[in-house]
Amino acid sequence: MGCWGITAFESDAGLDAAGFIRDHLPEDGRLELEKLIGALRQDSWNAPSDVTDGESHTSPMALAEVVVKFLDRDLDGLDYDGDWAAQDKKFNTITSFTASRDSVRWLRDYLSDTLKYAVKNAEKGHKWGGWFQKKDWIDWQNHMAVLIGRLDGVLAGDGSTLELYSGAAQAAAYMPEQAQTGNSGLCMK
Repeated sequence: MGCWGITAFESDAGLDAAGFIRDHLPEDGRLELEKLIGALRQDSWNAPSDVTDGESHTSPMALAEVVVKFLDRDLDGLDYDGDWAAQDKKFNTITSFTASRDSVRWLRDYLSDTLKYAVKNAEKGHKWGGWFQKKDWIDWQNHMAVLIGRLDGVLAGDGSTLELYSGAAQAAAYMPEQAQTGNSGLCMK
């Protein structure tokens, strides 16, 4: 496994998972978390590892990082701009991202259990959870705790279907006058 940082996006496994997710973006722009989880679970390369391994970078961790990027309305870094990626599907074409409560809970529990077992494995002699430096081990644990906390925040919402992102809501935040009048045209200032 190649990794150069604490986030999934800073590892080969995480970038592979992000590429897999990109390949499975829907043509209609309506992304559903449970469909992504199902696709990851069925893929021989990106299938989630056993949580008891306490692996530091997994496809569910990469998926959680994607979810957080959508929650923050910060899709920077998810799409490649080069000519070589012109035919790739793009995260910025997503108009909505929803999740069933069960799918968010599964993702949250997967991360929580992975963190729990990574700590247990470290206590059994897997020094610093396999990290070369104690600082990275601590930073990774904190990053996982933040991801888990963000998913807990999503689970605090009402309803069985949870909205992770709405392009219309984002457009309204940036252009409230146009959203209220129904004019969806861009305004150049």
